[in-house]
Amino acid sequence: MPADRSSRKSQPRSRRVAPPRGGEERPARQGRARDQGRVRDQGRVRDQETVHLQDPRDIRALAHPARMAIIDALASGDELTATECAELTGLSPSATAYHLKLLERYDFAEPAPARSDGRERPWRASDRRAQFELDPSTPAGAAAAAAVATAFFDRSRAVAEDFMATEREEPEEWQNVAALATTDLWLTVEETRQVTAALAAVLEPYRGRVLADGLDGSRRVRVMNMVVPHRTR
Repeated sequence: MPADRSSRKSQPRSRRVAPPRGGEERPARQGRARDQGRVRDQGRVRDQETVHLQDPRDIRALAHPARMAIIDALASGDELTATECAELTGLSPSATAYHLKLLERYDFAEPAPARSDGRERPWRASDRRAQFELDPSTPAGAAAAAAVATAFFDRSRAVAEDFMATEREEPEEWQNVAALATTDLWLTVEETRQVTAALAAVLEPYRGRVLADGLDGSRRVRVMNMVVPHRTR
């Protein structure tokens, strides 16, 4: 696994996080108002393809290892039952079903068509792409942002550790394809935004692919982007 590690340490502060693709109880819904094709709930804004979660309590509700594991699993395009998700989370099927219902509230998951045996309904990822937006300048906002960012880091770290531990057992063509690199650059605010946009543009042509597409020779690959300034001293 090629690696290029900077000796410096950074301390990220999150404003926007999007799960791959994809606690506390959510506050009760209040009245909705439509505005130019968008629907606004308390702390949440929807449009046709994106759910913007803005209330810190809503965002913290997603920072749960089991929910992150379910989001991650469904993001592959698989349709999984609560029992199958339970094998990933280490929880009981009933506990996992609770997490699936909560993820349905936030449009991360939705019921899939029943299987032929009809014994247990499967779930799939929602077509919407969720995006978290909040102001970390408040204590509640900062805590919510940190909780979700840490949960995402933990999931990606688990994926990386699992691959590195068994890399030599992989087919030869997949060995040594993983990369870990950090680069320190001196950038202005505008240049930092340009770098972030450029990295996103590189990945955009490949977004939306799922297992069912059946692309020959393809497999699920985790690509993690992080652009974060060093703390000022």
